[in-house]
Amino acid sequence: MTSGHGTLGWLADFPIPPAPTGAVLAITFGDDGVWMGRVDGTRRVIGELREARIVPAVLDVRIAGELVENGKVPEAEDPEVFAELIPLAAHTRTTIGDRDSALAMGRGAVSFVSVTRVDMVEATVPEVNRLHGMLIELAGSQPVDAILLGPGTDGWPGLWEAFTERGFSALLPGDPFPATFGGDDRETGLLDRVDETPATLAWTEQSDESGPMSFTASGIDPADYELDDNGDVQYETAPVDGPSDEERELQARRRRRWTAAAAVVVLLGLAGAGTAVAMNVHEHGGPTMAALDSESASDTAQKPSTTSSEPERIPTTADPTEMAAARSTMLAYTTPPPPPPPKKTTKKPSTGRTPDPGHKRRTVPNPIPGLPPIVVN
Repeated sequence: MTSGHGTLGWLADFPIPPAPTGAVLAITFGDDGVWMGRVDGTRRVIGELREARIVPAVLDVRIAGELVENGKVPEAEDPEVFAELIPLAAHTRTTIGDRDSALAMGRGAVSFVSVTRVDMVEATVPEVNRLHGMLIELAGSQPVDAILLGPGTDGWPGLWEAFTERGFSALLPGDPFPATFGGDDRETGLLDRVDETPATLAWTEQSDESGPMSFTASGIDPADYELDDNGDVQYETAPVDGPSDEERELQARRRRRWTAAAAVVVLLGLAGAGTAVAMNVHEHGGPTMAALDSESASDTAQKPSTTSSEPERIPTTADPTEMAAARSTMLAYTTPPPPPPPKKTTKKPSTGRTPDPGHKRRTVPNPIPGLPPIVVN
């Protein structure tokens, strides 16, 4: 790394485009802190910033604090145990490499510790926030095309993941420059004009056929979709010629069968209705109605049946006896007189003697229905 503006030799490992459209930033990390610079297409540094407070020892303390906070090493809340944990955190930071986790064994209170890359990313959030601010300060109003991770950044596990989570494109030596960011001069073609009339469409291609559609070019069989050659829906039409003699005879037989079946159903319905009416009359009329029915049936049997073509004559005058009965005075109903009251008798004083067993008691009927007779003596 060079001090001040100049050219950095390790930038040759990165394929920087000759004329990047955005900001290309480079970063290094070591015991003297963080250096960050902005480079152009010729790999010349055109701006730089330094942060001497972010050193590897600070990251070790951050990682040890994260292990205590997430409960992996709760006994490190003791200052003496925490001081023993810091070297173990430094060991895992330098040995994790490309792996997801690293192990470290101690000789004191902390005998064993396991640190993951996620733990290191979460532990160094404040330091990454400071680097984010340096990026914005160097890029200005231009977008950041790429961040080139230079020497010493491999001693900061999780730095690449931290930049990627924030939407930046972090590159390691040998990685291709991102084509979706600045430096890609190829046309995207997203805004190119589309031809108004496509070359081949089955529903617009004209042919010698009478219809507006042609299925020959597209390989569609109209019969598969119940269409005719013109693309119209085929409907089932009735035949022009009338039915044959055999068909008419078959239809006549079917009509006769249906007529006979309907007649049987009607007869069965009438028979059932008559039976139900007869049973209902017998149940409600009782023997009297049955006797009347039998008498009327016998009278009808005795009378000779006369058939005459003359119409039945209906009398138009009333019977004189019926007229006299109708004009007679209406009789009024008179209620019968009440029964006479019972006779009052004076009871003789008792003499202490028993009554004669041969003496019979006299009773009078009680005028109130349902009550016992009245004893007179």
